[in-house]
Amino acid sequence: MARKSRKQTTMQQNQLPNPAAGYKVYRTALYARLSADEHCRAEGTTIENQLYLLRDYVKDKPYLQVAEEYFDDGVTGTRFDRPDFTRMIEDMRAGKIDCIIVKDLSRLGRNYLEAGDYLEKIFPFFGVRFIAITDGYDSICPDVTDEGLIVPLKNLINEIYAKDLSRKVSSAFYIKQKQGKFIGNAAPYGYMKSSADHNLLIVDEEVREIIWQIFHWRADGDSLTAIVRRLNDYGIPCPSRYKYLKGQTKTAKTKTGLWTVSSLSRILENPVYIGDMEQGINRAALYKGMKSRRMPVEERVYVRNTHEPIVEREVFERISRQKEKDREKYHNKYGMYDGIAKEPNLLKGILVCGDCGKNMSLWRDRSGVKLNPPRVYYKYICQTYQSLKEKGCSRKRLNKKDVENAVEEAVRLHIKLFLDYKAVLEELNRTQQAVQANAGYQREIKDAVKRKKRAEMMSGSLYNDYADGLLSEKDYLYAKEKYLKQAAEEEQRLSELQEMQRRYETGCKAESRLDSLVRQYRDFDSLTEDIIHSFICKVLVYSDERLEIVFRFEDEFKELKEVVKERRDELCRQKTELSAAANM
Repeated sequence: MARKSRKQTTMQQNQLPNPAAGYKVYRTALYARLSADEHCRAEGTTIENQLYLLRDYVKDKPYLQVAEEYFDDGVTGTRFDRPDFTRMIEDMRAGKIDCIIVKDLSRLGRNYLEAGDYLEKIFPFFGVRFIAITDGYDSICPDVTDEGLIVPLKNLINEIYAKDLSRKVSSAFYIKQKQGKFIGNAAPYGYMKSSADHNLLIVDEEVREIIWQIFHWRADGDSLTAIVRRLNDYGIPCPSRYKYLKGQTKTAKTKTGLWTVSSLSRILENPVYIGDMEQGINRAALYKGMKSRRMPVEERVYVRNTHEPIVEREVFERISRQKEKDREKYHNKYGMYDGIAKEPNLLKGILVCGDCGKNMSLWRDRSGVKLNPPRVYYKYICQTYQSLKEKGCSRKRLNKKDVENAVEEAVRLHIKLFLDYKAVLEELNRTQQAVQANAGYQREIKDAVKRKKRAEMMSGSLYNDYADGLLSEKDYLYAKEKYLKQAAEEEQRLSELQEMQRRYETGCKAESRLDSLVRQYRDFDSLTEDIIHSFICKVLVYSDERLEIVFRFEDEFKELKEVVKERRDELCRQKTELSAAANM
């Protein structure tokens, strides 16, 4: 594909729609993305350069008001669970932004189908305008350029590029894995990357003894829980905390620094500690944007004796045999539950411990194990407390149905309150005073539009006078600046008038996502995962079993309540003034 000239790109940008006075002002998000391979390919290809382009694009467009900047540095475009992209989408769902601008379509993503879903379904559903600058694409008039007609083709090309890159990268990695070379980003706990060869692991002598002792405790019959308790009592930081303290990672994954059963299990199951290298355990097809998936044992790459061991092989194998015995014992005791389908976790990712911040997990209680058929109870529990007891967090164990019923009641009340406020506002908007105020704002808006257009027209006609010699350069520049200033002032005034007038029409954001959701779910029969995620950001659980529900669109709901209060106060004030005038 031929490279575009700078002139061509500029022409495309200028062809994009330039809303005149009276059009919507967009709360705009600037999004930049750079994958890891791009850092090495193109000199000058940086996040900052992308953001500079985006800022430059909006600086002379007052209808594009930047609300927030987002960027993902060193993140592949084939996946859409990028940190800042996710944050931007959450802000979009919350109604904080209604326009997204990127450098080109590949910054959005290189997955053809998923990028298409965002462009054709998700962004339009939320009323979000999308602009790709160098591709000349603007969603409010996608057919304005020829480029706009081939967006699906561009997305497909981006995916093909990512697929080809993925194959090349995967092939190179596979060769190194077969050679027994370590290709991970960070060395496992207990090891470091050799300064001479980053694909070679060397023992971290500071924790060698700790790891050796852990394996021997387990081989001698100590339970995982007992070992975890012993490590925490000794004040030994867990692997993630240790790496953070050593400067090997930038952030600490845990605030407490305490060991858990899961972190201990990962060490005891890893053959790296007997000098073997097992890689390809988790794999993702980058070009498909798939999440990491666990591979079967036969598809992994296993190479023996690649580096210095910390633990004896016989000890590791003894622990593995004991694990199989424990698994068989567990199955004999609880195998009767295998045929019982587990209830769906409607609050997954939503229900959070208010004390430690960890997600609450759904626990299947086996208290009815002796019954036939066995009776199953479901509880939401704090994962931190489950692992660390009182050292980690306070005890929380809530009945699943009780929590879901409370959330359902809260959602129904939220919907009812919104509808009540809307009904009150509609009644207030039908009063004579409101009708007159609305009409007055409409007249002022028309006048402001005329004044702005006149200032823009005068500014545009000045050049002809200058070219004909009727104006000097000094007078030309002075007059142009004057009229541009007038146009900007009228634009600002127009925005203020539109905001005030809008309140008399809807009382909340026009075509609002919240309003749409309320209409869709106002008479729902039972709580579903879609309803929960549509209305709620998170549900916090505290030690006294108190629930705190954080709803989406809080700003919008708050605005509606404020408008109703303002309108009521205004109406009361007008009635008081009329009554006072009548008694004079």
